[in-house]
Amino acid sequence: MNLNDPKNKLELLDQLRLGKSTAIKEVYKMAYPVCAKFITNNNGTTDDAKDLFQEVLVVFLKKLRLPDFVLTAAIPTYMYAITRNLWLKQLRKHSKKPIDLVLDEPESHVPLVQVDELEEKVLIEAKHEHISEVLATIKEDCQKLLVAFYFKKMSLKEIAKEMDYSDGFVKVKKKRCMDGFKKKVLESWKGGD
Repeated sequence: MNLNDPKNKLELLDQLRLGKSTAIKEVYKMAYPVCAKFITNNNGTTDDAKDLFQEVLVVFLKKLRLPDFVLTAAIPTYMYAITRNLWLKQLRKHSKKPIDLVLDEPESHVPLVQVDELEEKVLIEAKHEHISEVLATIKEDCQKLLVAFYFKKMSLKEIAKEMDYSDGFVKVKKKRCMDGFKKKVLESWKGGD
């Protein structure tokens, strides 16, 4: 299956959501080698890689079934990121001293990285995921407005026209929505500083 064709990629994702074994085998073929290589390069065995990849697959399939989930990376890249995070947790659990990880990103080669740097990246990813989760809980009109302004980079004038608001109201609404959103994020962030 040629995944450079967006139609094929969407079809594969739909089949994965349905739990089709052919789609799961396809993903396994695509992502397992790079994920296994990362684990074996970082104090893991092939058995560790097989076991952890099963967890990665379950996490990926659960994410795919979330109604608001949007896959923004290639499937192997996304699964590699899950692998890296899960393996890092396991390494941290079993080691008392600093660990050097060898990162072999699917789309780029990254040199040896200290765990402190990686932990910082993991924390940033966790914060981004938390922000996305909180965004999904706010009122739909605020959600739409904030996404349009901050992610789609639309002007307030364009947003006002699209949402059928006056120019003055959209400015006030954006501030209210952002203030409420920030408050919710700060109140619910348990791991934050």
